[in-house]
Amino acid sequence: MILMEEKLATVQRVGLFLSLVILGVGMAACGPRRLNVMSTPDQTLMAIGYSADRSDSIFKANNDAQMYCERRQQTVSFVKQDTLYQGRYAENVTAGARTAGRVAGALGSSKAASASRALSSPTDYKTTFEFLCK
Repeated sequence: MILMEEKLATVQRVGLFLSLVILGVGMAACGPRRLNVMSTPDQTLMAIGYSADRSDSIFKANNDAQMYCERRQQTVSFVKQDTLYQGRYAENVTAGARTAGRVAGALGSSKAASASRALSSPTDYKTTFEFLCK
């Protein structure tokens, strides 16, 4: 009987320890997201967004700029935006393959949809936003 109580107490301690470890790891992962923002020699800030899709790269750069200024309780003042295609294949080939993949996926062909994504990468488009926080 005493042996069973000792085992139960040990199991409870181990369970409490594991719960605290999981909670600690979870809390560490819940910190603020790291933003892709840097200073320029012209005393402005630059946010960079990458994506396989042009509009997503613009959204990512814009979102990082907005969040950066919000953390400082300021508003964004955009200076300049530039979006550059830097994919391996011609832009129209990649865009056509992505469109064909979406259609194939909608029609139920997952193999064709995944094959079309092979022509693009998550860094095909690079958008840079130069901005100030005011």
